[in-house]
Amino acid sequence: MLFLERRPASPSATWQAHSTTALGAAAATAAAGWVVTATRLHARTRQLHRAHRDPVTGLLTRAAWEPAAQAAMRHRDSAVGLVDLDAFKAVNDTHGHKVGDQVLRTVATRLTTQLGPPAVVGRIGGDELAFVLTREVCPGDLDALVWALTTPIPITNAGTGTGTVLQVGVSLGISTLGREIGLSEALVAADLAMYEAKTRQSGWRVCPPRSRTAASPALCPAPRAPARALPGPQNRRSSQR
Repeated sequence: MLFLERRPASPSATWQAHSTTALGAAAATAAAGWVVTATRLHARTRQLHRAHRDPVTGLLTRAAWEPAAQAAMRHRDSAVGLVDLDAFKAVNDTHGHKVGDQVLRTVATRLTTQLGPPAVVGRIGGDELAFVLTREVCPGDLDALVWALTTPIPITNAGTGTGTVLQVGVSLGISTLGREIGLSEALVAADLAMYEAKTRQSGWRVCPPRSRTAASPALCPAPRAPARALPGPQNRRSSQR
């Protein structure tokens, strides 16, 4: 006959078993905590991204653009620009806000593409975009920029699948930074230039930075061609000869 003897577990074995169980529970709790923390951090990052990025165009909001623009203005050959869409309200009233948003996205994409990565671009108003360009600008650059922004935009109706083409005009004002000035002063000069471009339907204008009392539209040299009569890329080269 075989007798089996049941011996009580030793204190050390019991402690090891409880320790293993406790460690496993702690690890599971820690893992769950990390998941919750990571989820919260990800959500917070998305919130911060939305706060600094315009949800329609993906450009910097005004709050995020201003400090970035101020930093970029330290470059010696910097220029501040304002772009205003002409008669944009009519686009929203006629075609709806979804089409208006599509127009804004297209113009914003063209602007960032044309200016290149060094530029700091933001949406600072309903249909107003702003940028700081960290290189010297010339009339040919501004002609090309206006030409790119005013190229007809294909629009597709998501409901019917039908398409149309819209051509939106722009008024571009540039402030050259010939001396150490603040962003607000540069924006005043760029706004004066933009207003002059819109009034004369000239496409773009350039103004040097001045004080509010000294600034005058007469300081802005006129572009070489009206925006509505800009030649194409090939003809533009021949017209500059």
